[in-house]
Amino acid sequence: MRIDACVYAESALGFTIGDTFGTGSMKIDWQVYAPLKKQVVARITTSGAIKLEKSVQGGYQRLITGAFAANAHQLAANPEFRAAITADTPKADQVLTPAKEGPIALSGSLKAGPRPLSDAAGSVVTLLTGSGTGSGVLVSDDGYVMTNAHVVGDEKQIRVRWSDGIETVADVIRSSKVRDIALVKTNPRERSPLAIKRGAVTPGQKVFAIGSPRGKEFQGTVSSGVVSATRVFDGLRYIQSDVSVSFGSSGGALLDESGSLIGFTDLGITNAGMPAGLNLFIPISDALDFLSLEQR
Repeated sequence: MRIDACVYAESALGFTIGDTFGTGSMKIDWQVYAPLKKQVVARITTSGAIKLEKSVQGGYQRLITGAFAANAHQLAANPEFRAAITADTPKADQVLTPAKEGPIALSGSLKAGPRPLSDAAGSVVTLLTGSGTGSGVLVSDDGYVMTNAHVVGDEKQIRVRWSDGIETVADVIRSSKVRDIALVKTNPRERSPLAIKRGAVTPGQKVFAIGSPRGKEFQGTVSSGVVSATRVFDGLRYIQSDVSVSFGSSGGALLDESGSLIGFTDLGITNAGMPAGLNLFIPISDALDFLSLEQR
């Protein structure tokens, strides 16, 4: 931004203190972000300017807001921007299907049985990356851990922190940014995977979330709530629940009353920056399908 202005610092004939005239210009690099896709879908640069020929009260602020308004006008008329915000999205009854990849077997998954919630927390881990922390769930007895794609980002290796504080290294094996789900592999340290329960959920059904809100200091946090609804946004299925989750919970487990895994924490909806009790979870069936995982 550049402002070239004359501001009257003292009263003069015909003018009052603060009267301003001049020019203002601004260049803005815009990014259009799709929260459900968790990616920038358009990058646009605009430049705009304004000129005040006559001195007016509050003119300095008008130069700033006017220059910004000129950019906003250009953005609204930009074809790339208009294409990004008017892009066709699947209807509510249209669901995206995953691309086919070679299957990966989750050893020991079919043998895993229901467990008490206190025991299930031992199979939910904290994931530490170069950009922050998240949560993950052990889903095989040979060390496969599932989490969100936005947790691992573009990294090839991350660290896994277990409930006893021991850390291991994990390789990122597969990721679906469309479904926001990823698979990493590490040393399971003789831990047992969580039981997996496919199928529909029922509104009012009691559920529990386990994760690491705010990072490793709150690892293994358990919260409870109910299934509020099932939703389809942009062709992707979600379980909606009022169960409490926070930053760092992403990729953590959503369990039913038997301690079986039914979904993964994905994102929360806020109201004026405050939690609104509207949290979305990836159904376990979709998570497995989008990564081409098979239970064994």
